[in-house]
Amino acid sequence: MRGLSRPVRQIVACALLVMALALVALVTVVPFAARVAELREQIGTERAVLGRFAAVAAQQGQAAEYDRIGRSAVESGAYLKGESEPLKVAALQTTLAGLAAANGVRFHSTRALSGREREEVRLIGVRVQFNAEIEQVRALLHRIESYRPLLFVEGLQIQPVSPFSQRDPEQSGVLDVRLDVFGAMPGKKG
Repeated sequence: MRGLSRPVRQIVACALLVMALALVALVTVVPFAARVAELREQIGTERAVLGRFAAVAAQQGQAAEYDRIGRSAVESGAYLKGESEPLKVAALQTTLAGLAAANGVRFHSTRALSGREREEVRLIGVRVQFNAEIEQVRALLHRIESYRPLLFVEGLQIQPVSPFSQRDPEQSGVLDVRLDVFGAMPGKKG
């Protein structure tokens, strides 16, 4: 290097200095910048999670209020009692049999109907079939509609027991009745 002129040596020295600084930058600054970018991304993700947690925490008071409303609705007597849907259907059948017996009516057949979702409740039902006079049917319908828990008559078919019932005094006025009755239970939470 001694054979080179002073300006060339200064340029070479500057070039070596720039390469040394570039090497130091590659070894320290670039990994540091990459780590900073990674941390910024993590901070953005954590802020999003924190925002979701804050939203959930803000709704915690509403959740407690909704739970209170749900408990009061269940305790109000508007819903059928029972631990599971089959038990509630059985209780509905027993209730209807008791209401019918109070009016002197005996069911010929009963069967569970498939449940239906309506807004925030699930309706479970029973179809019953029996023979009765018109006054017994009227009294039974009144008892069903004024009963607690709430029961809903959704289907009713009435026909004479026999087309020849007019001739038979024993069958006169007796009707064959098929009745679909539903009770409510709280709907499944989403």
